[in-house]
Amino acid sequence: MEYVFILNPTAGRTDAGAQLVPRIGAAAAALGLTGQVRILRTEYAGHARELARQYAAAGTPVRLYACGGDGTFNEVLQAAVGQSHVALGCVPCGSGNDYVRNFGTADFLDIAAQLEAVPVPLDIMDTGYGASADICAAGLDAQVAWAIPRYRRIAGGSLSYTCAIVETLFRRIGHRLRITLDGPGGTVLENSYTILTVCNGQYYGGGYRAAPHARMDDGMLEVLLVRKLTRPQLVRILGDYKRGLHITPAGGVAPKFKPYLEIYRAKSVDIEVLDGRPLIVTLDGECTPCTDRLHIELRPRALNALLPRTVLAGGTPAVLSQSIAANHTAAVSAAGAAGEGN
Repeated sequence: MEYVFILNPTAGRTDAGAQLVPRIGAAAAALGLTGQVRILRTEYAGHARELARQYAAAGTPVRLYACGGDGTFNEVLQAAVGQSHVALGCVPCGSGNDYVRNFGTADFLDIAAQLEAVPVPLDIMDTGYGASADICAAGLDAQVAWAIPRYRRIAGGSLSYTCAIVETLFRRIGHRLRITLDGPGGTVLENSYTILTVCNGQYYGGGYRAAPHARMDDGMLEVLLVRKLTRPQLVRILGDYKRGLHITPAGGVAPKFKPYLEIYRAKSVDIEVLDGRPLIVTLDGECTPCTDRLHIELRPRALNALLPRTVLAGGTPAVLSQSIAANHTAAVSAAGAAGEGN
């Protein structure tokens, strides 16, 4: 087994490598894994994907750790999807870190816990532009993601997202769209939408909780559509949207949002632009080229995601269904007894 840490030195406000590299070395030595651990630093955009594919192509068991933000994780994800011999972990040191928010972030920075993490099968979204683990957006939220890089170094996390929102509000927002859920014979929607998010996980935008009830292993996607809003209306609802208060505890639309919000569950989503203005699309916060059409389809349990044992040991993690969590609670105990990871 190889343990490969792919480190992006440009993620976040500072280069995390100065702290991470010695911590990785110390944890590997303590667990007797020094000869099996590799640390690689990316040198340009897309390099994390290339490095991950090299190790995945070898066909031997490997654990890949994306050390950076959600963009770095998404690059490495492309090599891990559908590969039974590859397991993917995340060491969050970027500006958003929304993927790990789905589980609680504390133990993802514990390198020893990462080296002993348990592989858990999670669903993935497939698109024509690559795979996405968390959220795919194609409305105002995608336009905001396009603007975020200009603010990351001066205002990380959700603050950079808020700055990007302010910039975006001065531009034309919303699209006329035809949306088909679950293919031919499924639900067809046609309207003008300001926000469109297709959610496998709960968070995006540095902590915006778009889908509080999303589960990453239940075989379903949460689709949120916010109909056309004026700028003052958008400003009034944004704070509650960030906190996930647009969805009730029972999973319905909160009263304040009923004039604007539609929510659906589906296994596939097709989006067609009707107003002649191409969409910007984001996969886990990373922007793709503009497009007139987009197909998103769920791939059940297509990723072996590495989760620290402590995330699983206390009961059901927030984003895992009861059946999967029960299976992996048992796996945690078995792995501990067998000394897995050593």
